[in-house]
Amino acid sequence: MPSGADCPCCLERNANLSAFTFLPANLRPEACTLCVLPTAPPLDAEMLPPFVWPTTVGEIEAAVKEVEAASLKMLDEVASVNPSDATFETVIEPLMASPHFKTNPLICQSKFLQHCSTDARLREAAEKAGIAFASLKSRGKTRKDVYDVVKAYSDTAEAKALDEFKSHFINSIVASFEASGLGLSPSDQKTLQDLKDKDTAICNEYKKNLSEDKTELFFDPSELTGMDATWIADRKQDDGKVKVTLKYPDIIPINSNCSVENTRKAVLLAREVSAFKNNLDLVAEGIQLRKQIAELLGYETFSAYAVSSRMSGTPQNIDNFLLPLQEKVAKGALDDMKRLSELKVEFLKSQGIENPEPKVNAWDTGFYHSMLLKNDYGVDHEKIRQYFPLDHVVAVTMEIYQELLSLVFTEVEEFDRWHPDVRLFRVTDKTTSERVGFFYLDLHPREGKYGHAAIFHLLKRWRSQSPVDCMMCNLPSPSADGKPALLRHSNVVTFFHEFGHIMHGLLSEGDGNSTTYAKCPRDFVEAPSQMLENWCWTQRGLKRLAKHHESGESLSDDLLQPMLAAKNVGVSAGMARQLYLGRLDLTIHGSDPPKDAAGLQDLVDRLRPAISGVENPENANMLRSFGHLMNQYASAYYGYMWAEVLSSDMFSEVFEADPFSKESGLKYRKQVLAPGGVGKISDHLEKFLGREPSQAAFLKARGIGVE
Repeated sequence: MPSGADCPCCLERNANLSAFTFLPANLRPEACTLCVLPTAPPLDAEMLPPFVWPTTVGEIEAAVKEVEAASLKMLDEVASVNPSDATFETVIEPLMASPHFKTNPLICQSKFLQHCSTDARLREAAEKAGIAFASLKSRGKTRKDVYDVVKAYSDTAEAKALDEFKSHFINSIVASFEASGLGLSPSDQKTLQDLKDKDTAICNEYKKNLSEDKTELFFDPSELTGMDATWIADRKQDDGKVKVTLKYPDIIPINSNCSVENTRKAVLLAREVSAFKNNLDLVAEGIQLRKQIAELLGYETFSAYAVSSRMSGTPQNIDNFLLPLQEKVAKGALDDMKRLSELKVEFLKSQGIENPEPKVNAWDTGFYHSMLLKNDYGVDHEKIRQYFPLDHVVAVTMEIYQELLSLVFTEVEEFDRWHPDVRLFRVTDKTTSERVGFFYLDLHPREGKYGHAAIFHLLKRWRSQSPVDCMMCNLPSPSADGKPALLRHSNVVTFFHEFGHIMHGLLSEGDGNSTTYAKCPRDFVEAPSQMLENWCWTQRGLKRLAKHHESGESLSDDLLQPMLAAKNVGVSAGMARQLYLGRLDLTIHGSDPPKDAAGLQDLVDRLRPAISGVENPENANMLRSFGHLMNQYASAYYGYMWAEVLSSDMFSEVFEADPFSKESGLKYRKQVLAPGGVGKISDHLEKFLGREPSQAAFLKARGIGVE
């Protein structure tokens, strides 16, 4: 292949790097090897995930048609079973692993690339595939002929005599049909389906606006005082200006380190006032649709409908959990904000400003919190960052998980990938050498890619088919001069947390345990990963995770001990913010959701200062980018705090004495991760703890209520 001046892709890349698109060689045969994805290797069911990523819109469209045909055929076959002849194998098993569920590799191949492809055409086609599959799944749950056969079988003596594992799936399938409105009239069933389809389309448009945002801000280097010189150099343009996007590797360092208030303000307002197109209108429309969905199904609010199958059970139980916490953190949050105000006044006076405004604005909290850690506790995030090169953090994180959970990760070098940066690992059991599953890592930001940190469960376990997960992050890339990407400690915690979700997805045991009908309750799913964050706050854990990118030394005690001492600095203010976000979520999915963007603005303007203690900037609304509320986390954000309480209890009871105990790690793997979503989570948790859960460990660990 040609290169340089003879390669059209090189010309495109040099002209506009941010828009450069890698392509399969067969679609751009005149391009050089630097500009095309490697040819997909042959699939090996034992050594590779069963994916061949599509390279054309036509492939995706054909796969969608194949899935639709197979799904309809399966439903027709179940519906044709004579109830008197029904068995678990003929009626229940086909629905556990339906062709339109993630037990089918075609589902992932068709829709996943909407989050990560460099080709806008493929992203759009994959997004349409996702909408089609969601609609297909919803329509399948309204098949009364299928429901009648399933319900008849569930009432038989054979079904009632099945073991707990199989009974779980029968009950789950019956419940899913009934939650889809099969008790409604035919006209109401159609209305319900239309509402769900509209909500799915709105959520997809919202996510697309997030991933494809092209907002760019340009600053003089003088407006970025406090920022790392390499960070500035990597973003400096030919005219000397520094380009800043709204991606996390840009906005988080500015929020924490830039001493120029107007710059911090400009970045925040860009994100919360003007970016992401019509997302605020989409939120308003989505919450109204969800309210109608809940009412059709006999629930007063969408929250009541959403939490009915979770650990919490009812909105009242959530209030009983959140309100006492809110009262406990209120005083501490006021004290935290008062200290930030004092720091702001001190700093502005040192800059020659007389009678500075003491008010702490939304764009001030991160900067003065970082200053507090540095001034009062000796925690210098920029200095600490030198000890967390990305490659080392990734490698050691995987080492710790392998040791703790008795696993072996083997990197696969040759595989079909959607971008050259993507890595793939095969997971096996350390004792038996049996294959457990696979996971991909896609860690760096790029245009059109999902903008947050998340785990995508690409393929679910079914019979001999292993599960496959993908971690999608937006961690900094190596700098243009070849220096390694350096992580803030918060990035390290995020990576460690997200990796915990991969383990939860791969280690669920039993045929069908990680399928749609064995999902972990949304208000528990964060608990295992939140518990694992503690490893990033132990002395042994930090010593292993840290390695200076030049000297190779680990964190010295004069850096490490202040970090540990400052762990709970500002924790009350941070919890108050989380409580605000949880209450915002529950309110917009409550009895009287705002009807338009103006109503959402009024709500945020009222709730934010009342709960978090920070005034909402004029016309700013973080709902523009609060993607959690426009996916499966709608009416579920409280679950982070709910799960955090449980996670503190698990760590305190089982791991605090020795976080690296292999015996405790295996106990955690078998009693918390292996059950997946089968049975009652509360029962598994009580077995692991040896008692009922308590808030005591959480409050003690956060220093709340401790004088």
